[in-house]
Amino acid sequence: MIQAFRIIEDQSRIYSYLATTSTENAEYIETLLEETKPLIQWNGYHRLIAAPFRYPLPAAPRYQARFRPPYYNRNLLYCSGNQETALYEHTYHFLRERIHLKSMREPGQRTIFSLFLHPGDVRDIRTHPNIAAIMNRTNYEESHRYIQNNPDTKILCYPSCRDPQNRENYAVFEITSLGKNIETEKRLSFYFDAAARSIRWLDINLLIAWETVA
Repeated sequence: MIQAFRIIEDQSRIYSYLATTSTENAEYIETLLEETKPLIQWNGYHRLIAAPFRYPLPAAPRYQARFRPPYYNRNLLYCSGNQETALYEHTYHFLRERIHLKSMREPGQRTIFSLFLHPGDVRDIRTHPNIAAIMNRTNYEESHRYIQNNPDTKILCYPSCRDPQNRENYAVFEITSLGKNIETEKRLSFYFDAAARSIRWLDINLLIAWETVA
């Protein structure tokens, strides 16, 4: 099995525990928030693994991503081969939504967890002759074309274009290609500085600037 890492905001936990000091009440609020989302259909899989596979298809254009073209008929889960790569990837998406801010400073936390991938289901394209175009930082045309031309892909291994070391990322298209349980789950603290256009991940003292991941 291949171990991978995924970072999520896990908003229901954040907001429910901010709203009340009672663990019992927080769990109740979290349950109410969860009920507003599409039902998880994959019994036996940990909720953090099953959640990305719950959404209605085809995917609306606003939800397109590198390997999810507009109106795509498959859900997928993104993860990284190591914790630092996952941090670079998450930082890019976090800063992209806030880069217009000028003076905001924000502490926060994110959930990182590890999961397992079946190695026999992995298609590795890191040495693909067109990998530079597929991994273009701003244009997803070639990555969309690749996945549309390879509809049988279960797990795609590709180099991160946000991590300066270009370490591996994974796009998982079949939940059955994943282990049912997570191995680890923990909270990571960060500090966002809009003026510096950066995030510092405090637990491992990793500073990531917008210029590094954009």
